[in-house]
Amino acid sequence: MIRNFRLEDINYIINSHYEIYNQEYDYDLSFKEFIANSLEDFIKRSDYLKENIWIAEINGEPKGSICITKFDESTAQIRLFIVDPKQRGTGIGKQLIEKSIDFCKLVNYKTITLWTNSDLKAARSLYENYGFKLMETKKVILSNQNLIEERWELNIF
Repeated sequence: MIRNFRLEDINYIINSHYEIYNQEYDYDLSFKEFIANSLEDFIKRSDYLKENIWIAEINGEPKGSICITKFDESTAQIRLFIVDPKQRGTGIGKQLIEKSIDFCKLVNYKTITLWTNSDLKAARSLYENYGFKLMETKKVILSNQNLIEERWELNIF
């Protein structure tokens, strides 16, 4: 089931991102702070008509999340996308992506953008399957990791 964000989901979103990225990519605690700041920013400034977070649940337990934030009047940004490793390949990621695209169409965004990194092969493949195109790459340091950050974009109108 995909449902709307509730304030009690804050710890799930922060901790799941940190735990998964720490285990799979050796990200440090600065990544946890980055996610917490992103979520805090969303809550403070959220335009609930044009922004949202969804949680994927199985048996009442959160197993994934995705967020749409307003980049500008015509562009949305996907953020905070995560799927529990034990649930990968079950369609949860697809459901979250579809929910976010449908929402963007409903509120008349014309473009969806997102940032990811080149190491996240499954996520990159999912974005590509939904028609996102790689638009930009740059080298960054995040969580004491040298990464190739990628900006992907989907035109929906």
